[in-house]
Amino acid sequence: MWDRWSVEFYDFLKPPPSLGEVMLGGFGDLHDRAARNGAQHGTPVLFTVSGFADPGVNLFFRVSPMKGRGARTWKRYAYTLVVWLNFLQVFGRGWREATARDVEAFKDWRLTDVRNDDRIKAASFDTDRAALNTFYTWAFGKYGVQNPVSGVALATNSGGRFGQEVGPGRERRDGLRPAGSRGRQVKWMLRAPFEQWRDVGLRGYGFDGLRRAGWSGPNEDRDAVFVDGLYGTGLRLQEWGSVLDVEMPRSAGGRLARAWLAAACGKGAKEGRWYRIPRAVLREIEGYADLLEGSRT
Repeated sequence: MWDRWSVEFYDFLKPPPSLGEVMLGGFGDLHDRAARNGAQHGTPVLFTVSGFADPGVNLFFRVSPMKGRGARTWKRYAYTLVVWLNFLQVFGRGWREATARDVEAFKDWRLTDVRNDDRIKAASFDTDRAALNTFYTWAFGKYGVQNPVSGVALATNSGGRFGQEVGPGRERRDGLRPAGSRGRQVKWMLRAPFEQWRDVGLRGYGFDGLRRAGWSGPNEDRDAVFVDGLYGTGLRLQEWGSVLDVEMPRSAGGRLARAWLAAACGKGAKEGRWYRIPRAVLREIEGYADLLEGSRT
């Protein structure tokens, strides 16, 4: 029976565990001690069943670049590392001895190995790849540990040199990134195609501009104003989804009203910030939330 890695998260909103003065009396306030060591509310702590914790792994979440990330990123990266460490432990290796071959085997096991009942989709493994690469890039600078992710050999394609995979547009492609994962290129959508996407996808219209027969959309006003707000403000999904109606400015005034986003709502933000919201979106929100005529009721 071998120990399995697992993860817990600091919860500074709860009192620290009471294990008696004999065991913890010399440590002082555990929350203060954890904070002095770089922990924050939500910081992960990885350890095995036997209670062993590798300080080299846990330090990763207490210093840059991870210290400034949000709690959701901490959690996702922590779970990736737990799965990775358990995978290595099956073969009797620690994270410092991992090789590119181990990373390739990990990818195969996560995505396609029929012996794994918890296989994941390509997009999920793309996050695993990013987490491991971030961890080992940091570990190389801190401890001199070689990054096995960057050591994965890329297949030659379309005349590309070894170590480069050249796609149809002759762009380089990370060989570890699954073929089904999304690219990271930002593509802007103009107003006209966005409104067509909204009307067809959320409001029941066809490409001819007419309602589809039998359309029933009780939530279309809510959904439409939500995506209009996303498009008009440029906020992230989590940011816009956290804004309350009482935080909205009135629609009277200029074309773009100013509103405040709290620090807790922004991704990795240390303080709040102002953002602009179109007057048309504010009118849609007021119409949807109207107590007499709005569909929110």
